[in-house]
Amino acid sequence: MNRPILKNIDFGSADLNIYQPDSPDDFCIWLTLLIGPDDAEGGHLFQVGVCTVAWLAHQVSISRPCVLRHMILVERFDYSLIERTIITIVENTQSLGWEKSVPVLSRFFAWEYEDYQS
Repeated sequence: MNRPILKNIDFGSADLNIYQPDSPDDFCIWLTLLIGPDDAEGGHLFQVGVCTVAWLAHQVSISRPCVLRHMILVERFDYSLIERTIITIVENTQSLGWEKSVPVLSRFFAWEYEDYQS
């Protein structure tokens, strides 16, 4: 079918099904996503940050401007909600097919080949 699917979410050696940040309502993490066509092995790597409103408010309060791109903003850590959000974004591009979905996905997630020119 050549539709994009989420194949893996990676957070280093941590198992996201059991991981809990020290402060579930004040954190920022970066996830690596493997997204590829459903009819082939492998895919492309994308990264997305996940942070809380409290974390972002703290960054702004210490006079650090925050320019956000490729971020998912949440109220507290809930892996199932984060995973579902990522899957929904990917599923919303499936009608485009793999090749046309990649530029759309790169609006939400940092793509490993962004700005690459051969």
